[in-house]
Amino acid sequence: MRLVAVSVVKNEADIIEAFVRHTCAWVDHHLVFDHDSTDGTREILRALQAEGLPLTLFHDEALANLQQARSNHLTRLAARTHDADWILPLDADEILTGPGRAALEAALLLAGTSQPASLPLLDYCPTRDDDPTEPNPILRLRHSRRVPSVTRKIILPRELALDPDLVAGKGSHALYRGSVPQPARPLPAGWHLAHLALRSPEHQVLRVILAELQKTSRGRPAAGLDVHYRLGYQLLAEDPELFFATVKLSADQLDLRPIYYHGGNLRFTTAQGWTRVARALLPYLEQLAASHGRLLDAARPEPTNLDPAGLDIRELVRTSVPDFSGQSGAFAGFTALAGWGPAEGPVPEAFLPPFHWGYAPATHLAVTAPAAQNVTLIADLLTYSENQTVDVELNGVRQRQLAFTRINQRERLAVPLALRAGSNDLQFHYTQGLVTDHDSRRLAAIFLGLRFLPAGP
Repeated sequence: MRLVAVSVVKNEADIIEAFVRHTCAWVDHHLVFDHDSTDGTREILRALQAEGLPLTLFHDEALANLQQARSNHLTRLAARTHDADWILPLDADEILTGPGRAALEAALLLAGTSQPASLPLLDYCPTRDDDPTEPNPILRLRHSRRVPSVTRKIILPRELALDPDLVAGKGSHALYRGSVPQPARPLPAGWHLAHLALRSPEHQVLRVILAELQKTSRGRPAAGLDVHYRLGYQLLAEDPELFFATVKLSADQLDLRPIYYHGGNLRFTTAQGWTRVARALLPYLEQLAASHGRLLDAARPEPTNLDPAGLDIRELVRTSVPDFSGQSGAFAGFTALAGWGPAEGPVPEAFLPPFHWGYAPATHLAVTAPAAQNVTLIADLLTYSENQTVDVELNGVRQRQLAFTRINQRERLAVPLALRAGSNDLQFHYTQGLVTDHDSRRLAAIFLGLRFLPAGP
């Protein structure tokens, strides 16, 4: 049986050598498309190819986000020109884990060729117990989530890879005929992909900045791909301490599950850290700046000397002093009555610090005041539901409405409230509730903080 892996990569210099060496120990050939990496990824790939690993490298000049089209092209190429019996689409942070090559062939034979095989992803997380001197992320990351993700990855048999009416969807998590997902046969227990997306704070920073800037630069910042990076970008820009607090978990929250690495010693991977972030980010930022400059040059006449007398310089209008008493993460001053979930998180995969869910149709809280007083409600929240609207109501009177313009974007509510002496009924009413196959709760909004501040003079 001939196995061929296909990968589309970009700026993965901290893991690419370990990934390719490990993968080539499992497969007969590896096709890798490098999407204009600037952090040293392409140089490492060329060195591995020159060393003699069964590796073929590809690139193109397109600027569009065509990752899945490229992956599907490599999949068909693997079947047509590399005689693959089975094709494994793998990202650079997906590490094949199982009993061995012979057992994999046996499992694929048993699965048959009428449908794809599939295996789950098991997320690994950095912890404070990791050895910072270990350059190989596959060896450095030793702690995983206790159960695999619901997300699965497909392995395609040759005949399906050659069918022009079938394409793998984004991430190669399912095979589609038109818009209809096709069934896949799970591999036996013991097989998974160790998922190392969260391998370092530096890599987290790089992921969220590039994803959000790329998305915004395409001209449709509120639509399309990679919406799950929005919160991470906001936290990094507005509350970096909170962002970095979500990156590493305590080892006792995870299972100790070292990965059996098949790839041998690393020869071309140098110390990474923040230098890789600079190498990956600065060329892209320069491209954005140059593009912006060309747009300005095309839109305005030749510059002229501006008369200083024509400047409209005005004094800033005095406003209330910003709240410096705390950022997200504070929950105080209320008792939950209904529609309020238990404390959860942090969840590094979603860039979430500790949080509570608010459940649809409404969250009911009791706020007790020793005497009548004016306060300001400060609530930081986000939603995963399109067209979500939240109405804030105090003692039966509507106080404020928030219409979310974007999913996974943190919004801050600052609502003046006049509390009466004794108990006050505070409610958040939601127009949407999200129910999934894996969670029957009607999930409406994620609260990252909810507290009350004394009203200003």
